Parts: sequence; C-alpha cells; structure tokens
Amino acid sequence: MILIISPNELEEELRDSWKAGKIIHPNIDFATNAIHATFEGKDVIIYKFSNYGYVVSNQKGTHTISAGDAGIMIQFTNK
Repeated sequence: MILIISPNELEEELRDSWKAGKIIHPNIDFATNAIHATFEGKDVIIYKFSNYGYVVSNQKGTHTISAGDAGIMIQFTNK
C-alpha cells in the first residue's frame, strides 16, 4: 500500500517550514501513531495518523519513507 501525504496535510503550524525545506528526517513513531521529523534541532510531530482515523503498526510489515517538496510517500509492505 502506498500513502501520499501532501504538505497541506501536515500539521498546520509546520506546513510553511516543510515547503521551505527546514524540516528533515521524517520517520514513523508507532508509539505516538504519528510522523516525527527534525525542525530547528528538535523532534516535532508533523503528521498525526489519528486525525484521519488510521492506526499504523509495524507488527505485520515494513515501510519505506520518501520525502521531498511534494510531500511524504510511505510504502507499507507485508512481511
């Protein structure tokens, strides 16, 4: 399954910073059910799966994240 998250779907207060390239290293934190990233040297939540009714888990598969100006693409794969 492939999930594409546009910059406009990120947490509102961080959208412009994403578009400006100031947010780096997005990663899924399964404990918070969110995508975290680094902004100004701090860990921040940039996307909450729960806002869209999703719960992500790493128990039955793996994932790959790609990120760029257009947003974040996550490919989930079953084990």
